[in-house]
Amino acid sequence: MDRPLVDVAAGEAHLPTRWPDVGGSTLLDELAVQATLARYCHRCDDADFAGVVALFTPDGVLTHGDRSVRGPEALLEYFQSMQGRPEQRGRHLMGNVVVRSDGDVARSISDYVFFRFGSRGLVPAIVGRYHDELVRLGGEWRIARRDAMRLNTPA
Repeated sequence: MDRPLVDVAAGEAHLPTRWPDVGGSTLLDELAVQATLARYCHRCDDADFAGVVALFTPDGVLTHGDRSVRGPEALLEYFQSMQGRPEQRGRHLMGNVVVRSDGDVARSISDYVFFRFGSRGLVPAIVGRYHDELVRLGGEWRIARRDAMRLNTPA
């Protein structure tokens, strides 16, 4: 980039669309991937399981613990079994998101906390990290693979 991000004298801000330190990722792609990941959390929490499944590729894979499911029917069954009843649901919070994209493929790592409703309100139930692989299909970023890893007690 040959000009400053902020030119105070001119009252202008110049935001790059390509950051030099992220291996060719464009800022717009990174934001679009982050939006897909946020939609996953929102749709899970709102029990919109068909909407969650729509965020995956047709052969998308989700692993969580020792379970692994692939494809729309298996994914839908998984989400219905894990969060189908109101007492199973809560709120996902995701942060520390790092996205690397290269053309129509992206990889992301993010930390998450799942809060479940308890007698005293929302309480942390699961803490972990998502490892995601996404692809751009029809102009939309879709999850090809999500590995949900729980945080284990340090040895």
